[in-house]
Amino acid sequence: MLKCIVDTPYHSVKIGKLPTGCRYCVRGEKLVLLVTGVCSSKCWYCPLSTEKKNRDSVVANEWWTEKDQDVVAEARLSGAKGAGITGGDPLCRLSRTIKYIRLLKKTFGKKFHIHLYTTGKNASPAKIKKLYGAGLDEIRFHPDFLSGKPDLKPITWALEYGWDVGCEIPLIPGKIRETKKFIKAVDGLGVKFLNLNQLEISESNALELDIRGFRPVDGIIFAVKGTEDMAEKILEFCLDNTKLNVHYCTVKLKDGVQLKNRLRKRAKNVAKDYDVVTEEGLLIRGAVYLKGWLPSYGYKRRMKKQSISSRKRTMELAYLLGKKYAIPDNLVEADLTRGRVLTGAWVVENLSGELKKEGYLPAVVEEYPTWDSLITDLRIA
Repeated sequence: MLKCIVDTPYHSVKIGKLPTGCRYCVRGEKLVLLVTGVCSSKCWYCPLSTEKKNRDSVVANEWWTEKDQDVVAEARLSGAKGAGITGGDPLCRLSRTIKYIRLLKKTFGKKFHIHLYTTGKNASPAKIKKLYGAGLDEIRFHPDFLSGKPDLKPITWALEYGWDVGCEIPLIPGKIRETKKFIKAVDGLGVKFLNLNQLEISESNALELDIRGFRPVDGIIFAVKGTEDMAEKILEFCLDNTKLNVHYCTVKLKDGVQLKNRLRKRAKNVAKDYDVVTEEGLLIRGAVYLKGWLPSYGYKRRMKKQSISSRKRTMELAYLLGKKYAIPDNLVEADLTRGRVLTGAWVVENLSGELKKEGYLPAVVEEYPTWDSLITDLRIA
């Protein structure tokens, strides 16, 4: 079948077929499992957040997990049909990575598709064999392609097994020669696909990008200007000179498609009777805050130092709403971590005056349906 360059419905561009892992991802069906923030490579363009970078923690989507079953719980809550294992570099914590592959396969079955992203720097034939034996379905390599002499041996080791092997690299404006050289090399090895990511700007790499003269795209503050032009040239090169399936993945896909679809699925599973779910998968709800607990500077620090006294006052507030104002139990929930009681937006609007007289702060919030309940909008009722 003759291949051509095609715009996808997901704000991306492809040649041939999308990798299986990407097909799950664009539908919001992948659990994003960071098994460690530790990585032996020090890529100046790495967009991993400062909160996660070099921190040896396990984060399932937005959930900073404390035990293995937290990972399973997040997969269920988000309606995941697969997982993308990332880091840092998962191979820096091989035993942990294999443990989670086996746990997810045992819990959700062999059809639960798992792909993994690695630099390959910490790979060995034995490690690759263990990953395959654990049930990994797809492995993606990101060698040091800018060096001009990337180590491709880990890719050849992976190609000995019956899984999908591909490469995934960012498109860096001004590095077209190095990128083409790398693409020709991996095409010669026989990898199944190549993912090209639009270069992202984050809090952790913004300074390095600025030093090198990179600027954001107008209207898309997290995407680097010049990547789109380079993508066109590289896609044409791949079409004319390789047999690769290629996918150019944009920042818009990640935020406007993958994340939105994942949020919608989780919202459907976690929404309470008092919640209103928006088209974007966010939750609109009423929140009555204890005095001093309205989200502001230092809010996260206060949550970590939650006292027994504040927890008790939150419970008393929930009791007050239920008994004094006759709010049904299914419309009242004490959020002990955040010093607030959740209820319907219409409830706080109707009781705003009375609650303020009691010394509470009623608000209508819009927030993510995620473990961290990230607030996108807050309005005092």
